[in-house]
Amino acid sequence: VLLQKITNQMHCTSNGTMIFSSNPPGKRPKVHDFLAFDLSEKFLPAELWGHIMNYLPLSDVIQCSAVSPFMLKEVMPRVRHLSVFKKGGLRATVARRFGTKNMKQIDIYCLINCVDPNENEEKFSLCQKTASCIVPFLCNFPNLRSVGLDVDPVGIPLGTYFHDTFTEADSVEVVRSLVRSICGAYQNGSFSQQLQIYGPAFQAGTFICYKSHGCSLCKMYCESFPVEQAVNARATCISVSERLQIIANRPGGTIYLKSKALILELLRSNYEVPFLVLNSNNSFKTEQAKLFSKTVIEELEILCTKFFDTNTLTHDEVIDALASEDEWKGDRKIWLVQQCYEKLTSLGIPVNKTFVSLVGEKVLLSDLHHYM
Repeated sequence: VLLQKITNQMHCTSNGTMIFSSNPPGKRPKVHDFLAFDLSEKFLPAELWGHIMNYLPLSDVIQCSAVSPFMLKEVMPRVRHLSVFKKGGLRATVARRFGTKNMKQIDIYCLINCVDPNENEEKFSLCQKTASCIVPFLCNFPNLRSVGLDVDPVGIPLGTYFHDTFTEADSVEVVRSLVRSICGAYQNGSFSQQLQIYGPAFQAGTFICYKSHGCSLCKMYCESFPVEQAVNARATCISVSERLQIIANRPGGTIYLKSKALILELLRSNYEVPFLVLNSNNSFKTEQAKLFSKTVIEELEILCTKFFDTNTLTHDEVIDALASEDEWKGDRKIWLVQQCYEKLTSLGIPVNKTFVSLVGEKVLLSDLHHYM
């Protein structure tokens, strides 16, 4: 009966936000119309209301917090996830409405602006005002575990798609300033080392640095960000050896560099290059050969010689890492560029030749040096 009563007064706005109101569908309720139930009766416990608030935009959550003392004092401290669509929500007065020690995830969707959307080719820029408010706002939540900066619902950073269309003059300095601020927050303890930050500035290395050689910002990034993110910062302008040495000098860095998971992750980060195979009927077909970039090979070489014991790897683990999920079926072999195979075996990585067919550089349809 309770669920039926709630469902009858549940409507959905044009943007998909669910609200509770006695108003008919299509009419946006005012603040005093929100939650038409008598909250003193507590039709739903505060824990469930808090879970509902996790799926609302921050602007709607703020309106709900103004409905009654019950919503402000009992429900708001139980909110675990905020979605910020306007930079006006990045204020300390807003943060105080919530249980700052209980907040686990914040997604900010107002960092990227669209410039001249009516043009055939859209341009994007990073909002400097939003970027300057992000770190002071996040510092109010000491137990945060995840922050997304303009990340879409499936977790892909929008910057991965739009990095070629950003206006360079504005965005480069905005990103560099934002990275410096976040590094400072990690270094002074305002951000926990368990906090993972996702977005265009932190997964597309082009945005971290436009320099051609090692700079102080890239070193600061590797010294400050969580070890897992610093290890994956392969697009920074510092060398592979310098990056790994910085990580090794950090607390817990050597343990991470010795982990099998890191080696298997590098083995999965292979490219595929087309080549031709002669069939039994004297016709040719195109296959894909696996190979690794020069950066990955260099990183594997340093890890296997200084940190990781390759004797702990098994043939099955290596083959599973090399093969993609959709291609590894039964007795089908993996095509591997011979140069890469020789490098892997020289490092002590066990590659079972029973499941691998080697491809010479001369038969590749693409220039190997383009990848390596």
